[in-house]
Amino acid sequence: MKPLILLVFIFFSICRVFAINPDREYIRTPDSVNWQYQELKIPTKDNYVLNTWIYKANEKNDKDTVLILAYPDAGNMSYFVYHSAILANAGYTVVTFDYRGFGKSDDFEIQREYLYYPEFALDLEAVVGFTSKKFADNEIGVWGMSMGTTIISRAYPKIKNQINFIIGEGFVTNPSAIVDRHQKLGKEILLPEASQSYEELIHTIETPLLILSASDDTITSPQDALNLQSQLGQNCKTIEYKGTHLSGFQVDYETKGFGGWFIEQIENFLKS
Repeated sequence: MKPLILLVFIFFSICRVFAINPDREYIRTPDSVNWQYQELKIPTKDNYVLNTWIYKANEKNDKDTVLILAYPDAGNMSYFVYHSAILANAGYTVVTFDYRGFGKSDDFEIQREYLYYPEFALDLEAVVGFTSKKFADNEIGVWGMSMGTTIISRAYPKIKNQINFIIGEGFVTNPSAIVDRHQKLGKEILLPEASQSYEELIHTIETPLLILSASDDTITSPQDALNLQSQLGQNCKTIEYKGTHLSGFQVDYETKGFGGWFIEQIENFLKS
């Protein structure tokens, strides 16, 4: 497990450097953990081509459910091979993709101080559209982590009729508040659009939403999640875990293993 622990350390280290910190090189691929997958190129409506990996669900416990990962602001999809393979082993088909400017997707000029790029929402729209056709008989959910939740929220009006649920960890509810909190830490973050425009989109979410928030997360706090839950109503559920930003896969590691607790929360949510 030493490579896995090192991966987690590297990932959270680069997340502290910039708001957006893409990596063009893959540190591993699904076959490096002996998992069956398909690599595809998916075009966006504005003519970018995205590299995509589809992890095959474990046939012994296939849940006929697809999880599309919208990852955070650093690295690329290869940083989530362990996460994705563990979920696939639990019976989920997992679709990961690189935003434009990340990994092996098409080039895109990125100013790293931005909190997110609205163009990444076009990437998610393309992947959700492709996935909803390829897996038309399956339940489809999007799983966002930190910046990934902003991408889901931005894309929501276009994808809402193609998805069945949303899982969000480190959910960004108020971009202006995120900027202020980073400033207090001596880190300048820029917004690509008015915070109000983003917040208005979040409040239109009607799809069942599970938010996982870390007790010691000072950027996307548990209170942020509770505030959003109060606004969205019964379709939104929040769960607080003991830990730091985006450490949900490490909860109860000693007893449940890497990702065990996280998978339990998803399964309980989908059953309800």
